[in-house]
Amino acid sequence: MRGTVMIVDDEPLIRKGLTKLIETNELGWTVAGEAGNGREAVERLEELEPDLILTDIRMPVMDGIELAKHVAESNLAMTVIMLTGYRDFEYAQAAVRYGVKEFLLKPCPEEEICRVLRESYSKFRERREMKEKECRVHQVQEDHALRASLLRLPPPSGGQSQPGEWLDGHGFWLVKVETFMPQAKEYRPEDEQLLQFAIGNIMEELMEERVRRGRWITVEYGLFALFLEPADNNPLFFEQLCMTVERLLGIPLAVLPLGSVSSALEAANLYEAYCSEAASQTENLEDTDADSGRMVETRVRTVQAEMTSFLLLGRHEELPVYLRQTVWEGRQQGTLAQCKTDALCLALAIREVMRKELAAGQGERDISTEISELRVMETQEQVNAWVQERISILEQSIAQWLEERNGRLAERTIRYIEQYYMQECSLAGVASHLHLNANYFSNLFKKQTGESFISYLMRFRMDKAKMLLTNTDMRISEIADAVGYADSNYFATAFRQAAGQSPSEYRKQHQPKLK
Repeated sequence: MRGTVMIVDDEPLIRKGLTKLIETNELGWTVAGEAGNGREAVERLEELEPDLILTDIRMPVMDGIELAKHVAESNLAMTVIMLTGYRDFEYAQAAVRYGVKEFLLKPCPEEEICRVLRESYSKFRERREMKEKECRVHQVQEDHALRASLLRLPPPSGGQSQPGEWLDGHGFWLVKVETFMPQAKEYRPEDEQLLQFAIGNIMEELMEERVRRGRWITVEYGLFALFLEPADNNPLFFEQLCMTVERLLGIPLAVLPLGSVSSALEAANLYEAYCSEAASQTENLEDTDADSGRMVETRVRTVQAEMTSFLLLGRHEELPVYLRQTVWEGRQQGTLAQCKTDALCLALAIREVMRKELAAGQGERDISTEISELRVMETQEQVNAWVQERISILEQSIAQWLEERNGRLAERTIRYIEQYYMQECSLAGVASHLHLNANYFSNLFKKQTGESFISYLMRFRMDKAKMLLTNTDMRISEIADAVGYADSNYFATAFRQAAGQSPSEYRKQHQPKLK
């Protein structure tokens, strides 16, 4: 879950630099677009819908304050960060009135920009997760109310009085499991919950890929109700759903189109017409676990989003600990069947993160492989060992991903030095820029270059100093400052140590060679 940023500044070089900084660092953001002033930004807000606006204050046509005012008065859910060289209190006060809470003063160290953007991403992620949680809760309530309506049950406590207002114009389809015990498989009755969840997961993934807009609910074990907007490819979706479930699980499905509906009541009437024995279909279903498939599916998405956030923020080492201690621990208190479902939930989240974020496949493994392994387990200890193995595989994939990514560490470090050698360029600062532990960074840089970071930086600075001594008439103190030494005496000492002579002696020896 990445956030999107719009960069607004009248200086193209600053926009380009900020874009490169965001794209080459793990800050959680991606650049959606740029604008040269506030007016251009306002014109592009509807098109880009950024989550964050990083803007200068002083710009022609429309400044950053007016842009922040427009965002505030339009009630847009966008965070604004001001980037400015002005310390004007009045300007800052005006920005605060319009909801601006972060300011970056030019010239701003790259580390400080990264820090502010990471903090902003953490706040954005918290807001987004809270909103998604509220949406999920609302959808679950809608699903409960719609299911109760279909089965002629009393509405859930605190539920909506008119469920399914969004149904108008949707096609109503039923997907029925013909049998959970196909002859080609050795499934047992206790596997039913696991298989039910697996079918729901396959349905969810295919709907995300192939259906423009739609919802599904579990009516009871082995029976799903789908409500899809009219589309020419809907029959193709159901054909693929049946083929995929048959291929992966060996379970045959039957698809029954019931027609178009405009309300939950109309859907209930169609469902009742389909059910030849409505009373037996509804008996005791209010207390069943038929909605658990949707709730478990929601948990898969939640865990997947949280895992992605750990990776985006560079908290790679914390992710396996989070999975073991927060996600999995405590999930082993229920029945064996529930434990297996929770294990499959976590395995599917891990599989999706490895595929999308780490570009790591798992060979021939798919949901059918996971189910085949889980269903034959007879104790929760076996399930726990299986989960720990899945987390260990994730750890190995992260380590391999980091190794491949850090293979270009020396190149990225050298580019950083070339850009910032004239400023304070500490080992700790570069390590922070690359989101690595300082000791780990130091060892890895030396391993890749055969030279320590400090040694490389000093040699690079001395080479620049030699060039300036040979080709310019700059004072020694000016050259010292130009290559990153605030103290000219310390520079002279470092130069003598590197070149075997003082800066003045070096200049006297080499400058006359130029005509």
